Amino acid sequence: MTPFAFTVTPVRGRLVVALRGELDALSSPAFRASLLDLADGPDLILDLGGLTCLDSSGISTIIAAHQRATRHGAVLALTRVPPFVSRVLSLTQLDRVIPVLDVA
Repeated sequence: MTPFAFTVTPVRGRLVVALRGELDALSSPAFRASLLDLADGPDLILDLGGLTCLDSSGISTIIAAHQRATRHGAVLALTRVPPFVSRVLSLTQLDRVIPVLDVA
């Protein structure tokens, strides 16, 4: 089990949020509150390269942040998406809704 953690780094007018560990039912509520606050501001890039687990509550958190960013005229995109997350995005067709970037 890898505890969840994240860092926020401003890069060229955007915020890069690097996620590490397990984004699951235990970690999602606190992360969701922080991420939704960030979604009110500039464009967000979620760097998923450090994730070891992502469950439905984590997906829900990402969707909520994407919707909030969109309402505020910002963009939420994903980068460094691990294969297990890429598969979930494809199966749910979220990769058609949330931009996936090659580089942050």
